[in-house]
Amino acid sequence: MNDLDVMKRAKQYIESLAKGIDPITGNEVGENDVVNNVRVSRCLFYTAEVLQKVIDNGGEVQREKLKRSDRAEFALTDEQSLALKPELRSTYISNIIKNINGAIDEYKMKKLQTKTLNDWLIDKGLLSDVVINGRTRKKPTPEGEALGITLYSFMTENGMSKCCVYNAEAQQFIFDNIDAIAAFAAEQNALKAAEKAEIRRYEAYDDGTDEQ
Repeated sequence: MNDLDVMKRAKQYIESLAKGIDPITGNEVGENDVVNNVRVSRCLFYTAEVLQKVIDNGGEVQREKLKRSDRAEFALTDEQSLALKPELRSTYISNIIKNINGAIDEYKMKKLQTKTLNDWLIDKGLLSDVVINGRTRKKPTPEGEALGITLYSFMTENGMSKCCVYNAEAQQFIFDNIDAIAAFAAEQNALKAAEKAEIRRYEAYDDGTDEQ
């Protein structure tokens, strides 16, 4: 019997006790038995509910996420990178991001952001920013189109819209360059942190100046 089976058995026992039933014999416990106390019974039902959540989570207790600033920079091991497989059909960048982030422990590591991947593709000359219907959109460059990125048109309730989709070859190109993307993400995060620190220093200096 594995841990999950033990949890399921424990939940059954606790639920039986909460209902005033001996889980071993199946008989009702005495009227004056402590498990028939309303407060005890409620606690038992609550415990059974908590156990069910743990069971639904595959037997793992929900962990608390570290603050984003305390999480490690995004990175994949060689094994995790090799495990990434492209979809056979062309797909959105959001699905590529979901595929990549599914390999990490998001409680301890920063996720790869869609904007970061878009910025990296722009930096590599595969995407460019264009204004379509008054909104800034990403568009594949000729090099991006040659790689397998295409501009897909679809109808919405607000009219025709466009977005980039990536075929299997384009997805695999991203997976093959995940280390470079991770380094790019770390560099962007470092720049953002430096900018925030500079703003805080300026605000602190400005406050001090006002007081003089």
